[in-house]
Amino acid sequence: MKAIVKTEKQEKSLGLFDVEIPGVKDDEVLVKIRKTAICGTDLHVYEYSAGYEFIQTPVILGHEFSGVVEKVGKNVTNYKIGERVMGESNRYCRVCKNCKIGLTDICLNSKMTGLHFNGAMAEYIAVPEYTLHHLPNEVSFEEGAVAQPISVSLNAVFDHCPIVPGDRVVVFGPGIQGLIAAQAALLKGAAKVAIIGTDLDEESRLPIAREMNFLAINSSKEDVKKQLEIHWGSSEVDVVLEASGAIPAVETGITILKRGGILTVFGIYSKPLNLDLTKLVRAEITLYTSYTSTWKHYEQALTLLAEGKLNIKPFITEYPFSDGIQAFEDGVSKKAIKPVLTF
Repeated sequence: MKAIVKTEKQEKSLGLFDVEIPGVKDDEVLVKIRKTAICGTDLHVYEYSAGYEFIQTPVILGHEFSGVVEKVGKNVTNYKIGERVMGESNRYCRVCKNCKIGLTDICLNSKMTGLHFNGAMAEYIAVPEYTLHHLPNEVSFEEGAVAQPISVSLNAVFDHCPIVPGDRVVVFGPGIQGLIAAQAALLKGAAKVAIIGTDLDEESRLPIAREMNFLAINSSKEDVKKQLEIHWGSSEVDVVLEASGAIPAVETGITILKRGGILTVFGIYSKPLNLDLTKLVRAEITLYTSYTSTWKHYEQALTLLAEGKLNIKPFITEYPFSDGIQAFEDGVSKKAIKPVLTF
């Protein structure tokens, strides 16, 4: 089968190869991939950014996928050949303390598909039954492949950000997770939502945010506080959601929060952040963090997609699988918000 393989621990080192179709263990399901998406994590691995030295090589990349059940192990009970499915990105142990109380997103023994072992950028993938979800009929394969980053945003907004109706919310980072977080904030009753990006986001991300009727601010050219004052009548906001992974975004976010405001961080940072906690303490700003997602958040993502309550189609750019390397390049340059490879 064809697969996109990270061959070495260095920048790029990515190629299209012929590899063997994986075998299926008793508790596994073999999925014939229909769509597989490129995540920000995949882009960091492609560039071999700091913090990704732990990856195994050679490895088939990819942890966002959808497809059709091709074969099932003898102990599999919930899936049948021909059913439409999508899969979770992380494999949690189900026996550690965190897993036993439902916090599988911070499993003490968590491993990620496509980083620690072979992933979904291939014609087939074999995965444990417990990591799969049935794909509703109303949800397309491309939407199903993107349900993973949606689940991450829903974990942040629904479970780690106490937005109340009428709140003014600012989201830093107009990538797919930020754009989904903005929509989720509206679902929780936010009265106003703004999305902050930079010059790098002007090709596709900020224009889409504007098309979706969010207040979109380019912090490279515009003063965030002044723009909030102009458009909302006040530069203070109730909630900041930080999805960009950029240190300046955290720093700016703190300056616009009201006393008693909420800061929820779910971006991943390549460098340590020097944070003046005294400012947060004296303003009684509550800091939340959120990481990945649980089974519940995947189901929420699929339900909201099926009900038409989340719009992700403007974010997706599809590529034939043979153009996978170009899709990575377009992801790095931010030409494409969410590249999706198609078989």
